[in-house]
Amino acid sequence: MRYLERDGRALARDFLNIGAPIEGWEGDLPRYGACDWAAEMDSVREAAGNGRAWRGRAARTWKHYVLSPDPGSRVDLATLRGLAVEWASEHFPDHQVAIVYHDDNGGRIPHAHVVVNNTSLETGRRLQVPDPLELNRSFQRLEAERGLPHLSNEPLARPTARARRSRGERAAEARGERSWVADIRARADVARALAASPAEYRSLLAAMGVELADAARRGPRRDWVYSLADSPSRRIRGERLGLDYGRASVCAAVIGGAPPIDRGAAIRAAREAVAVGGRAELDRLADAASTIWRRRARSLAALDGMAAAAERAGRYGEAEALRRAREFAAEKGLLPQRSERSRRSPARGGGEAGAPCRQTTRGRDPERNRDEGRRQR
Repeated sequence: MRYLERDGRALARDFLNIGAPIEGWEGDLPRYGACDWAAEMDSVREAAGNGRAWRGRAARTWKHYVLSPDPGSRVDLATLRGLAVEWASEHFPDHQVAIVYHDDNGGRIPHAHVVVNNTSLETGRRLQVPDPLELNRSFQRLEAERGLPHLSNEPLARPTARARRSRGERAAEARGERSWVADIRARADVARALAASPAEYRSLLAAMGVELADAARRGPRRDWVYSLADSPSRRIRGERLGLDYGRASVCAAVIGGAPPIDRGAAIRAAREAVAVGGRAELDRLADAASTIWRRRARSLAALDGMAAAAERAGRYGEAEALRRAREFAAEKGLLPQRSERSRRSPARGGGEAGAPCRQTTRGRDPERNRDEGRRQR
């Protein structure tokens, strides 16, 4: 904090899950008053016992990311703040986050320093980042959504969207028709949100009428082929569906475990939708499951808190998506009202909710802490 804010070099600051006072507004963006956010992070970390060494190795107490848009885009501070807050909210919704903005470089190009405390306010566990490359991909996606120039981590031959819709699929949607590819993608969304391992992902897909097989190898890359059990000729490679559905992405995504969605209720809802051709209902389930999975929401109360936080920050589309997920989860009994673990979390305010990025760390690798190998459920 001393480094980032010394000599008045901070252009602005943003916070997630930290009690910083708002002194005023600059357009839709808050202007925060004095706040010892480092002390707040220290107290939460120590209360959870996450500041201590583990097996003789110093604890990694926080992570530091630098978000640097392409200098050629000449991003202004307001745009950068929107990018940084949305990025941090997507990846660290239940952690304390401080974002400090600088332009102390040769071209006076604004960039964001994002500091994430190592303790989850939801579970009390140490921070885990199972797929660091996804942090880059998502920032690039947010830039693209705003029409900004952006780099890509992917080879040119790979799709560049999480959900890749072919020309035929888009044409069917334009005619008001439903593509079988969209059906497979929706069932895959549900399976990914429920699975705690690649084997479980496969079995959940089978329960919803989708078969998963190994695809023919293409150079060093390995992928899966998805097909409908009742129409085996309707088959498609995972990465043709989109990045999120390829073998590598799915394996990385499910390794940390799934949020506590009631699997029986979710699978029943999916089977009912498939049996009666209720594609709109299947889409609602897929959207809700994906939202819960991406935000790692553990209860209806957590979704309420996230939606309220998004609305306060002016992210109304995100708030609406969270509320739709909450409504469907309550209707189908997918989540409890409150998480059992939240009762054991450190005290906090606000209830349960809470160009590529360069990464620097202090302390040790996350795989060497006490949560090594532990699944977060």
